[in-house]
Amino acid sequence: MLNSKIAVVGAGVSGLAAAVSLVERGFENITLFEARREAGGRTRSWLDPATGDVLDNGQHLLIGCYRATLAYLESIGSLKQLERRRLSLDFHESGASTSRLELQNQGKPAVNLLGAVWKSDLLSFKEKCAATWLGIAIHGSAVRNARSHSAIELFKKFRQPDRLIRRLWEPIVLATINAPIHEASAELFINVFREAFLSGPDASDLLIPSCGLSELLVQPAIDFIATRGVHIRRSTPVRSIEHSSGSFLLKFDGGEENFESVIYSNTAKEPLPERIRSSIPEFQFSPIVNAYFWLDRRVLSGPIHAMVGTTLQWVFPKASQYSAQRLALTVSAAGALSEKSNQEIEDVLWNDLKMAIPQMKNVRLLTSQIVREKRATPLFTYTVQRLRPSTKSSIPRFYFSGDFVQNGLPATIEGAIRNGYAASAALLNEISHSTSNE
Repeated sequence: MLNSKIAVVGAGVSGLAAAVSLVERGFENITLFEARREAGGRTRSWLDPATGDVLDNGQHLLIGCYRATLAYLESIGSLKQLERRRLSLDFHESGASTSRLELQNQGKPAVNLLGAVWKSDLLSFKEKCAATWLGIAIHGSAVRNARSHSAIELFKKFRQPDRLIRRLWEPIVLATINAPIHEASAELFINVFREAFLSGPDASDLLIPSCGLSELLVQPAIDFIATRGVHIRRSTPVRSIEHSSGSFLLKFDGGEENFESVIYSNTAKEPLPERIRSSIPEFQFSPIVNAYFWLDRRVLSGPIHAMVGTTLQWVFPKASQYSAQRLALTVSAAGALSEKSNQEIEDVLWNDLKMAIPQMKNVRLLTSQIVREKRATPLFTYTVQRLRPSTKSSIPRFYFSGDFVQNGLPATIEGAIRNGYAASAALLNEISHSTSNE
């Protein structure tokens, strides 16, 4: 049974999770295809020769509710690379003092969140009341018809003041869904809110890696599956998958090969069997712009800073071998910004920092790097959210994984790993069921 010949197409985190799970379930005949030379998809890192620092291709936030991610890291042996901290956010806005939102995690999750909101000076009394009303509605399942609404429609329905939306809700939507609030699915926002703030006392904890994403998520997984017999074919894009007589013919650069089962972890529709190609909706993609700034002095402490009223959205202070401090900067849903030159992007983000953070006034920028991901994540509007396909396709033993698969979450590391695990479990269930009926 477990000698079924399986192809996993795509070695992003979802494909890697699927392969890890298959190995753990006892499968022995697995081939992992990756079009690029490097595995990891958009979760990868590299050593910057100019500074000696390890840089991620973008800042990915890991939090305590990422149960599948934690299980995956435990399996591949890199869980020890995470440091857990209570959630603490500093909000910076030009002309305003810095505000802090900090969860103490001393009681029930909903109480922790409400306590943090009411203790913070981020919002006015009226705004705190409105935020509490929405939080209670989400906690008590009083929100209805969310599948047919955008995030902004949800906020307006619950009479959230514009300043509250701008200072609290919009940053959360941008950071998690990578979509403007007038396009982002309200259902996804609600699910993120419930998981991050209401699912457990440690759900909102920050999980901070002590290494780059490749060392945390990718290379340990490659080592894990390679030592257990998985055949890894890098620089081998799968050009087409044909289904006939209960098997799948994969055609790739340099050859072709038959498999009994397939887990497909890419977003491209072109290689798919024609019978199921139409089950994948047409996606638009939302870009993210990331930047690294090396400073001549240490300016910020704490793990994460939110920017209000600027193009720049998030700032993550990092240690550096090259300078006193390195700042990782992130702008989600960055359509217009991603079209600018590197110098223009640097100017915008540098001016935003100086405008919102008084300590930046006399700081000197030593060097910078700009990282664009123009196809960072699918744009999950409420319409597209409803159309996301399930793990199981209409073809026996063909399963979907990756960002576009329906799991109720945005395109996050956690969602990708959950989908990889789900595809592996579903394939095992189908093979076991078919074997028991023989």
